[in-house]
Amino acid sequence: MPSSMFMVISRSLPVRFWARGCLIQSADFGALGPEVTRGTMEPSMVVGCLWFIVIAFMFFAQHHVCDAYFVPAINVFVGKMKKSSNTWLQRWGDEAVAGATICALGCNGPEMFTNLISLYTGSDAGIGVVVGSEIFNLLIIVGLTISAAPVVPLALERVPFARDCFFYALSIALLYWALLDHAIESFEAWVLLGAALVYVCCVYFTGDLIIAIPALRPTTVALEEPASPSKKKGKMHGIEVSVEEILHARMADAHKDQQQWNVDPTAHGIYAEPQQIPAEQKESKGARQSIGFQFDVKDSMLGAVLKYKDLQEVVLMEMGVINLEFYHNLQHITLRLTVEDPDQRDQLLNNIKEYSLGRPWVHGYDATIVGAWQHLRHTLGATEMPLIQKLVAVPEFLIDSVLRLTLFPVDVKDITKESRWPLCFAGAMFWLAIFSFFMLEIANQIHYNIPALPNSFLGITVCAIGTSFPNAVASVLMAQQNKPAAAIANALGSNVQNVFLAMALPWVIYQLQHGGKPINQNVAGINEGVLWMCGTLILVIFFVLLPPFCKLSYAYGPILVSVYVAYLVVTSGETFGWWPPLVK
Repeated sequence: MPSSMFMVISRSLPVRFWARGCLIQSADFGALGPEVTRGTMEPSMVVGCLWFIVIAFMFFAQHHVCDAYFVPAINVFVGKMKKSSNTWLQRWGDEAVAGATICALGCNGPEMFTNLISLYTGSDAGIGVVVGSEIFNLLIIVGLTISAAPVVPLALERVPFARDCFFYALSIALLYWALLDHAIESFEAWVLLGAALVYVCCVYFTGDLIIAIPALRPTTVALEEPASPSKKKGKMHGIEVSVEEILHARMADAHKDQQQWNVDPTAHGIYAEPQQIPAEQKESKGARQSIGFQFDVKDSMLGAVLKYKDLQEVVLMEMGVINLEFYHNLQHITLRLTVEDPDQRDQLLNNIKEYSLGRPWVHGYDATIVGAWQHLRHTLGATEMPLIQKLVAVPEFLIDSVLRLTLFPVDVKDITKESRWPLCFAGAMFWLAIFSFFMLEIANQIHYNIPALPNSFLGITVCAIGTSFPNAVASVLMAQQNKPAAAIANALGSNVQNVFLAMALPWVIYQLQHGGKPINQNVAGINEGVLWMCGTLILVIFFVLLPPFCKLSYAYGPILVSVYVAYLVVTSGETFGWWPPLVK
């Protein structure tokens, strides 16, 4: 996205807020204070609390942009790289490389744009969001991942873990060095951005290094062979289909390679070879309800069996594609089936309706606002829909309507538009910037109405939790897939790129527009945050070095979560003057 766009957002965007009968221009929020506005607008604790509801809506908006457009565009890019005939481009489709580069934007997009917009609006919350996200990711994501892992102690991959810990420590040291004089010089920003390039290169060649040095190779797990880019063939109800599984989690690459699919002649769904269907399930009266699509336990997001009762939508796409949407609690998975023959496609749809007892909503995909309205009506009217989905249906509709009005021509969820992924990516970036702008303005309103809550505190706590919470949910889902090590690796890699990209890239963009002018930083609370980043990393490494070596026991999960709670208590106490700050 051209950097001049952010000048338009910050200086020309006609954003205004009404508060107690007084019209306030968005550009004036940073200058508002009790001594300036006394007589025209009085702070109100009630109004400040109401703004928390609005800022929560902005968190949800950022998450929805990432899930509905940002990550799908990234996934199309990764898929195209996997299928490339060029071996160097294929490497960019590798999960580890993509996760550290293009997928890092999907994880850190909200933090990056929050920091960028804060530079143009003069808010103190931007850098606090990034620092707070670092602490949240390491303590909460790692802690919840350990607690949700089905097998403990949790074994880590030694080389990637050591690599990410080294670069995370380096990022903390460089961040402290850059903030030492309370200003960011041009060369400091470029050093941090250059470190991002070095990190990407290290991730890119880690696999080659492990192969070249036998001592670095895993002793218990065989090295994975490159996956075939072709789709897997199989049968469903006797009909030949191509199957692709798509996981809806912001932290992880959403596309997975599948195994060969076959169907048990007595069963009513797809089963992965070589698993066998228990006789009691075959003979039970409720077989049609309880037997669905079965995966290998280690790969499945929803467990050993994808049940028909969790199948809520059947979306008919173009080019013979059928998307089966499964929901279970907070988990969402899509099975994309491709049937070449139109008659067989209709037969498969009839079989799905029969065996699912007609519960799923069968419809075509509409990328326009009409599709958003139809989805809202169905969600509110469906008696079997989980309550949590009904609760978020209205705010999701409001956000989805705005996004579909602008992004429907480039919506890559419509498979006929996958070639437009760069435009979808750019459009998602634009809306992330808009919602980040609103989030910072709302934080200013909270600070004005509740002066005891400075913007730096709101950024390092409330905004950091709001922007990072989707990653925490994704980490739990990955742990439930028996992939907790991958979740921890993604959390560490995300933290590295949070400093090298979410901080450095906005600084470079801003300074390029202002002739390399130093960026003054209010580091109140930030230096202490950097100290917490360093301490929590040392704590995690200490746990890893304890016997059993390079493994994390179940007890470490609650400890890490408790440390984060302690961090919030200490930070809040300092903010409200209950005790002096640890770092002045």
